[in-house]
Amino acid sequence: MKILHINEQRGWRGGEQQASYLIRGLVARGHAVVVAGRPRSAFLETDHGVKLTERLQAPFLGEVDLWTARTLARAVTRHAIDVLHAHTSHSHALACFARALAGRGKVVVSRRVDFPPKRHVLNRWKYGKSDCIIAISSRIAEVMREFGVGESRLQTVHSGIDPGRFDVEPLARTELGVPEGAPLLVNVAALVDHKDHTTLLAAMPAVVRALPMLRLVIAGEGKLRRRLEAQIQELGLTHAVTLLGQRTDVPRLLRSADAFVLSSKLEGLGTSVLDAMACELPVVATAAGGIPEMVHHEKTGLLVPPQQPRALADAVIRVCREKETARSIAKAGKDLVHKQFTVDHMVEGNLRVYKMLTQ
Repeated sequence: MKILHINEQRGWRGGEQQASYLIRGLVARGHAVVVAGRPRSAFLETDHGVKLTERLQAPFLGEVDLWTARTLARAVTRHAIDVLHAHTSHSHALACFARALAGRGKVVVSRRVDFPPKRHVLNRWKYGKSDCIIAISSRIAEVMREFGVGESRLQTVHSGIDPGRFDVEPLARTELGVPEGAPLLVNVAALVDHKDHTTLLAAMPAVVRALPMLRLVIAGEGKLRRRLEAQIQELGLTHAVTLLGQRTDVPRLLRSADAFVLSSKLEGLGTSVLDAMACELPVVATAAGGIPEMVHHEKTGLLVPPQQPRALADAVIRVCREKETARSIAKAGKDLVHKQFTVDHMVEGNLRVYKMLTQ
């Protein structure tokens, strides 16, 4: 099978990582892959760990960019592409245009966010022209049904992780500025609104009163950094909370932690939760989006309602104090990752959709 993967994003976040895992898995299984992206973008320039049929540069000037659509269409014809897989909202429309111009191929779209598309003309057109929408969680699939995508064009394929990434040495506490023996709570999330660090920080005074030695480190960068720094200062948490910025050593960071917390108010799935589970960490998370599909309350983690600082604080205190509960949910979380949320599961799920469409 021949697949064109399209992603116009300049940076590298969870969606790009999932697409890269998929590309690697497809080539390893004998399929031909073409990758299309912006010049000098991380998605186009990264190695992906395999030999690609072509790296295709295009300007990606917007959703209605006929120059890019023609560039993609020529590649579809040149390589006899079977599936055009769009990994973002803008690339979705361009994949539909390219397929129309080339006159061949099936359009598959990964949907990674748990809010509905806006109901304007272009969205109605592109969702009507897609052959399949792959939702990365059942919650997203539900949102897309409500938007009007028919059941026959909707599939759920959970994101996956590579547990082997976490076979690393932990960071020393001194590298993080954390005292030896202090409970270490880790959050890995971009500093953006839907990750809701505001609620996490609001929960911390109660946590620190109950566990004075506890330290929280937050790995991630984003436009809300200054606002969060001000909130840390206002709450008197400068001794207890550290914003680490973007990290390239997240596996080592997680391996050094005692517990993991995610406070999102919107979340497609949340693969950082899976990363924490792979490290056999007890997880405290909000019941937002697809998170409950991984965090089964009292079994693979503790769930609390979104935007409830007191409930979040109580759950964090509990996993730090109730050692047996923490061990039990951490082990169950790790088992769940290996059973349902590996990269191989994700690749096979996408392949199943491709084969369904092309055969």
